[in-house]
Amino acid sequence: MVRGVLPLRHHRDLVRVVVGDGAAPTALTAYDVPLLDPDGNEIPAAELPATVRRLVRHAPADRPGATDGPGVPVVPAETVRLLLDAHAAELNLTDALHAAATGIAPSADTDNQDGLVLLGFLLPDERARLYLTGSGLPDTVGLDVHLRDRDGTPISALTGLSAALPSLIANDQLQYNPSDETAPYRAEVFDLTHW
Repeated sequence: MVRGVLPLRHHRDLVRVVVGDGAAPTALTAYDVPLLDPDGNEIPAAELPATVRRLVRHAPADRPGATDGPGVPVVPAETVRLLLDAHAAELNLTDALHAAATGIAPSADTDNQDGLVLLGFLLPDERARLYLTGSGLPDTVGLDVHLRDRDGTPISALTGLSAALPSLIANDQLQYNPSDETAPYRAEVFDLTHW
């Protein structure tokens, strides 16, 4: 269970994630998680939950010796990088759903210039139906998107669709992507699984 996510003074390229099982809140471990990959590029936000799962799953057997102010053992960034390098990323459908939802309809606290609002979602299978409303849409619509790539790997971003969606809406191009399915929630559905 994530018990805290903390900024690190003088280390804007790291975030301290404190985890522990829900049964023993005093048995905590903190990980100094890099926010940049080895090439200096930002790690996509959608990959961070999978990163924390990887760290917990492959945690070092020995408790770290260093502690933070409150006495929580800290796994330093160098050890975290070694753990991440040794174990491949393990994105799952939850990560893919999060990436799809935030890529298409960013939260209200971001620069959401397109005015799209995510109202809900449905997971009928290996895809998601995202229910949206917003500027340029006549009513609530359902957008079907894939959550896995052609190789079956969960996606970490829908960058092409995220970039094209405002134009598809503004130019009334969604009509050329109809879905054969009916939505149980009275929304017109569009098939964007080919993006």
